[in-house]
Amino acid sequence: MSVLVAARDAEAFIEESVRSALDQTVAPSEIVVVDDGSTDATAAIAEALDPRVVVVRREHAGVGASRNAGLAVVSRPWIALLDADDVWLPTKLERQLAAFADDPAREAVFTWFDEFADADHPPPPGTRVPRTGQSASLSTGVLMPRPVIDRIGPFGTGESADWFGWWAHARALGVVEHTVPEVLYRRRIHSANNSFRRGDRGQSFVAAARAHLHDVRARGTTDVTGAP
Repeated sequence: MSVLVAARDAEAFIEESVRSALDQTVAPSEIVVVDDGSTDATAAIAEALDPRVVVVRREHAGVGASRNAGLAVVSRPWIALLDADDVWLPTKLERQLAAFADDPAREAVFTWFDEFADADHPPPPGTRVPRTGQSASLSTGVLMPRPVIDRIGPFGTGESADWFGWWAHARALGVVEHTVPEVLYRRRIHSANNSFRRGDRGQSFVAAARAHLHDVRARGTTDVTGAP
């Protein structure tokens, strides 16, 4: 199994994030960290953690381009995405693999998650209270077979909303998804979240959500869930 982490200026979080993958009850064979032009010690910290961690350094091009670069490197038939500031609980991969075994028709498995505010890097004033027991089709939560990822195609290479656009396309293709009804990862809310750094007040997400709505209407379904 491969874990793919796209990271930029994440030195405060990368060790905890990668260790949460290394410490899984079903341990991955490799963790590919794509350093997206960081100006801090993100790459050096990740590289020193474990021999299973492979670091790809590249110029800054955005998270979508970094994920594409990582997909060119990973070698295992199962791929999980992990955001560089989030944390998996120890049985996440084990429970997801069990869900695939329960129903071989499934093509992508997610899990529930909790959010938490980072005390050392608090989000801006007025940010909503973190939620717990959430269900949404987010990147950190997904485990997929490589052939399904290849069927969906490459990630968008813009600065934002690459995941939402990519997953909207996956749903338009009819990818069969399932969510394990257990909290198996923690999503960190902090001052450097992409939505805060962009300062776009959610406009990129809104555009991706509209594209997703267009896709699901085109295939005659009212399933518009999965957005946080």
